[in-house]
Amino acid sequence: MNKLKLLFFSSILLLNLSAQEFDSKFLSSLPEDIRDDVVSQSEDSSKNSQPKYRPSEFSSKLSKEEALIDLKTRLEKDLLELEKRLESDEENLLLISDDLNLFGSDFFNTFPTSYMPINEPNLDASYTLDFGDIIDIQLVGQKDSINSYTIGRDGSVNIKEIGKLTIAGLTLDSAANIIISNVKNAYIGTEVYVTLASIRDVNVLVSGNAENPGIYTLNGNSNILHALIMAGGINEFGSYREINLIRNNKIIESLDVYDLLISGKYNLRKRIRSGDVVYIKPSKNIVSINGAVKRPAKYELNDNENLSSLIDYSNGLSINADLKNIFLERMLDGNLKSIPVINISQFKDIKVNDGDLIYVREIPYRTAKIEGAVYKPGSYIMKSGETIEDLIDKAGGFTDNAYPFGSVFENKQALITNQIAKDVLYKEFLDNIIAFSQQSIESNFDFAPIVNLTLEIKNSKPNGRVVVDFLSETDEGILIREGDKLTVPEKTNHVYIYGEVSSEGAVLYNSSDRSIDYYVEKSGGYKKFADNEAIYILHPNGETQRLLRNRNIFASEPSSTLVYPGSIIFVPREIDGNPSRRLAAQAYVSIIGNIGVALASLSSLNN
Repeated sequence: MNKLKLLFFSSILLLNLSAQEFDSKFLSSLPEDIRDDVVSQSEDSSKNSQPKYRPSEFSSKLSKEEALIDLKTRLEKDLLELEKRLESDEENLLLISDDLNLFGSDFFNTFPTSYMPINEPNLDASYTLDFGDIIDIQLVGQKDSINSYTIGRDGSVNIKEIGKLTIAGLTLDSAANIIISNVKNAYIGTEVYVTLASIRDVNVLVSGNAENPGIYTLNGNSNILHALIMAGGINEFGSYREINLIRNNKIIESLDVYDLLISGKYNLRKRIRSGDVVYIKPSKNIVSINGAVKRPAKYELNDNENLSSLIDYSNGLSINADLKNIFLERMLDGNLKSIPVINISQFKDIKVNDGDLIYVREIPYRTAKIEGAVYKPGSYIMKSGETIEDLIDKAGGFTDNAYPFGSVFENKQALITNQIAKDVLYKEFLDNIIAFSQQSIESNFDFAPIVNLTLEIKNSKPNGRVVVDFLSETDEGILIREGDKLTVPEKTNHVYIYGEVSSEGAVLYNSSDRSIDYYVEKSGGYKKFADNEAIYILHPNGETQRLLRNRNIFASEPSSTLVYPGSIIFVPREIDGNPSRRLAAQAYVSIIGNIGVALASLSSLNN
């Protein structure tokens, strides 16, 4: 957070031009992406009713003192909003929702016809014939013919020269045997083939706790499940454990949806007939289970089931379940009581109550990745409280060719922070371009370097690097969090130099001369527009320092310790205007930080 404060308070107040008409030549000189953002930023600024200021001067409406107070107030407000965003992002990464759905409630959300049988003959010989079914009888031999017959209300078919045969209530197989026997007696040497041509329609009443109770027309091959689908499924008060098929006031079959969804048992044998009732009973015991289980949800349990069944329904415990911290929350005497469960084996002896809640604590594990010069690179599961040093130990330690001082440690929270900082910095650059647009017209001010730097900031990808120093004996270690990544490069004998020098790239490290001037000279010297009064260096461990020639100091480090193998020297282009120079400093730190991550990643690859 201190770095964020520096980011805000190191920037001075810039000009935001309200409803400005930009010079066409100025706009056309900008890259397309920057041009659109500048116009958008200006339009947003015009909506802001707060006073606006030019760089290095103040509006006549406010005194200098008043303006600084106003600036401080607004920046403090921005900081508070940023802190809230960071806290919100962190909560989103860690938050586990307590909202549980009733298991099975999404089963009936399928398009209604998905489970409906099509109106085609059922080749199953157990199909029971009834009024409205149509059969085909084909004769081959003494008399060749094929005819269709509809079963009448009296349950019979009238076959020419044979007479009426009552087949309603018989299975397709039994009816076929009767027809074949009678035809063969009438026509000697004739083969008979009986097939089901069309299935009858039936009317069924779906009642009880259905989503849309009522009378539905289905075909004769339908069962309880098809009727439920047509009625939209079960409402919030209905049971998934007992749906009854009632015929002549008697229950002839029951459906337990959990048999289908959990056990995979499809035991529906009875087909619906006209006049049947599908009745959905009220729900039984709704019990919730959350935490370290494989399928947290609300489940409906029968009265004779215990809490052990709940564990089975939830697909069992997760590998990170803390068996010493299991809690049962239950309503007792009108109050919700939290009861610790000493041993999970007790569950088989505890009958369920409606409204029970089981919570199994998760042992806080997280996954971290280590790459590069370690003996066993890869992803590792880490427990709470473990550090980078523990991750290195799991990976077998550093190889002989490892360069721990150049290690790159990346963290998701740091990535979020850097993304926010980058967005803020980019908007500041846009403000600076807008502020100096008039100055460039009036005094031929060259703002091209600012535009180029703005484009680099826009296109740069933030990294989540956190500075670690494996050389420090006082370092207490950084705790591992979910998604952390450590890249350990191999030893290098180069120093990298970029920016306004004649030849960018790698220079062999010289232990006898560790000054920046040596490496600049080896790179062909400074270019014409190099800002050699403020040079930046990124140490292998991620620390960035700025060499200010005019003060002849480099932070608190003596000149003999400026450069290490793997260091990156960045010589910036000279930027006019004090506000621009301060913004550029933040941009350069970001740029060389990304270069450092890229180089460390490349040098960590084998072959």
